[in-house]
Amino acid sequence: MKRLVGIMALVALWPVAGLHAQAAKKPLTVDLIVHGEKLAAPGISRLEWRPGHEQISFIRRLGAKSTLRIYDVARKEETSLFDPGAHTEKVALDSYQWSPQGDSILFEGGKDLWLFEVASGELRRLTHNPEEEEDATFSPAGDRIAYVKDNNLEVLDLRSGATIKLTHDGSENILNGKFDWVYQEELAFRATNRAYEWSPDGKKIAFLRLDDSPVPEYPLTDYLSTHAILAKQRFPQAGDANPYPSFQIVTVGEHPETYMLCSWTTNVEYIGPAFAWTPDSSAVSFLTMNRAQTNVNTYLWSLAPEGFHVLVEEGDPYWINSLEPPHFLGKGERFLWLSERSGWLHLYLYDSRGNLLKQLTRGDWMIDRPAFGAAPIFQTDEKGGWIYFAATEKDARERHLYRVRLDGSGFERLTQEAGTHTLDLSPSGNYLVDRFSSQDVPPETRLLKSDGGSYDLLDKPENHFGEYALARTEMLELKAPDGTLLYASLTRPEDFDPNRKYPVLVSVYGGPHGQMVRNAWGSAPSDTLYTQEGFLVFRLDNRGSWGRGHAWETKIFKNMGQQELEDLLVGVHHLKSLPYVDAQHLVIYGWSYGGYFTLYNLTHAPEVFACGAAGGPVTDWKFYDSIYTERYMRTPKENPEGYKTSSPLEAAARLQAKVLLIHGTSDDNVHMQNTMNFLQALIGAQKPFELYLQPGQQHGFASEASRTYVEDRLLRFVRECR
Repeated sequence: MKRLVGIMALVALWPVAGLHAQAAKKPLTVDLIVHGEKLAAPGISRLEWRPGHEQISFIRRLGAKSTLRIYDVARKEETSLFDPGAHTEKVALDSYQWSPQGDSILFEGGKDLWLFEVASGELRRLTHNPEEEEDATFSPAGDRIAYVKDNNLEVLDLRSGATIKLTHDGSENILNGKFDWVYQEELAFRATNRAYEWSPDGKKIAFLRLDDSPVPEYPLTDYLSTHAILAKQRFPQAGDANPYPSFQIVTVGEHPETYMLCSWTTNVEYIGPAFAWTPDSSAVSFLTMNRAQTNVNTYLWSLAPEGFHVLVEEGDPYWINSLEPPHFLGKGERFLWLSERSGWLHLYLYDSRGNLLKQLTRGDWMIDRPAFGAAPIFQTDEKGGWIYFAATEKDARERHLYRVRLDGSGFERLTQEAGTHTLDLSPSGNYLVDRFSSQDVPPETRLLKSDGGSYDLLDKPENHFGEYALARTEMLELKAPDGTLLYASLTRPEDFDPNRKYPVLVSVYGGPHGQMVRNAWGSAPSDTLYTQEGFLVFRLDNRGSWGRGHAWETKIFKNMGQQELEDLLVGVHHLKSLPYVDAQHLVIYGWSYGGYFTLYNLTHAPEVFACGAAGGPVTDWKFYDSIYTERYMRTPKENPEGYKTSSPLEAAARLQAKVLLIHGTSDDNVHMQNTMNFLQALIGAQKPFELYLQPGQQHGFASEASRTYVEDRLLRFVRECR
């Protein structure tokens, strides 16, 4: 449940503030919100620097057609790189991956792998198998490709076409080189499903082997077939047995014969999720973590002579967030390390034996990575002597780009324009790609020199927002009774009248790694659907949310819901103090953790809200997965009272408000079991409810028809609460 937000925010990531003033404006509709291309052209996506070149590749979509394009920095020229329409073979464009030499591109398509030679324009099929090749990567020399097939690691030699099978025990329950559901969701944070790493010399592969057989099976039913189909998901709920991990290394021989070089197993609960080889390929580092997630050991495993030792040990009485591996510098004599030991995520420099040399960044702010992104959290220009990253130093509601020298000197902010910036450093270290947006600036892609300053615009999608009366948002700063500063926002209609009385929709998330109040392109079109109905929209980032440091986060420890509610009630008190707010008609809505928080509010502060809508909600933490839940709550056996007091299910009889519950019947993240148990409790207490099930949909509704239906249903529900 990493950084999930509500359907309204997922469907439309659009402006928080009104962009264009005056002129006759048209009303927004649900259809326009769901089909976002009617409001704004899609921006370029999947940006990658071409290895060895000052060129950037990306996917550009024009109408229904998408092509792979490339931009030459020196010539300031964009040209076509790969047009799927020019080939009869069907490949997945967004799967593209550059070879290390930048002369070819790997694609996936039709369960097989394809190679595109840039110079010749030839696209050739590499595999012809009924089974899918997953998580493919080039070897460092670009002459081989590793992938996972049937949960076994294999290597394809591009010169001979020979396939080398590296593991042989892959099965439904044995996964070699790939994550299972809970590892991918909660430790890799969805950034990747690949659990292996080539050595720099291309002679070895380190990988994670997971044995899922101890993990209970959870049934998922497909009701849309004539005969319902039952699928079984390995899903450890809080307190259940987890996958059994082992860390292994294989040597990739010149011939199909290979052998297991070594295997490391122990009684630790978790291994990984990422590994890092030393530059000379003589050793590899990996992380182990205990079940409570309070202790992380980073090992260095030397292969010649064989042996291992602990490089860094991290401990925290609550939990550890950062699972980044060491970033080795030079020939491996030093490495960079990320830690929250100061209460904020910062960079540290160590020598090769694990001795701390220096803290490189410091202060009451944190380094941060893009949400759900595969981009590294920091990037280095070793030749120039710089480290680049995004951080909250200027304002926790913004992300700016920074750099610091490898010796800790020269710290500087590279971006000045208020808003949210993300970075991607060129291989030469000369340029940065900045994906930027703010309340007033729609997402655009900029190219700037690595020392900051002026920029060239790579992409600024055309939009039609000026034709609509978009809602306007004001940033608020509120004080909790103990003096804690809380960030909030209030969105009003463009024609706001302070002499009217407005009901309020309170949009919530509230959980770990979520941040609702940001100076970024947001959800104004979705919000406008509600301001057009005469509502205001309110948001607040409570303690336990992201961006304000570790101590801010840990306030929810072992009792989820309580601190979040106390802080939200500060916002409610503020709303009630406003002369234009109709305090009798407050409506709360959220999805995922926000759905849980909605039900927690309705059952633990039942007099506050007139109505509430909860999408994909957890209703009792004993139903959710082990890694996420135990990080914050420990196990049900260790913390029975905390599970009870944090549960909307336990307090269902206290419900007073009108409630709508929404769930996808194929949700493999927050299972429909949560909603069914809550309904059973409401029935037992003779409490009325409304239920909307979306057949075949998972945690985030994928189909446009489903999103249209749920947006329309939510709008009607909120309208009826007015």
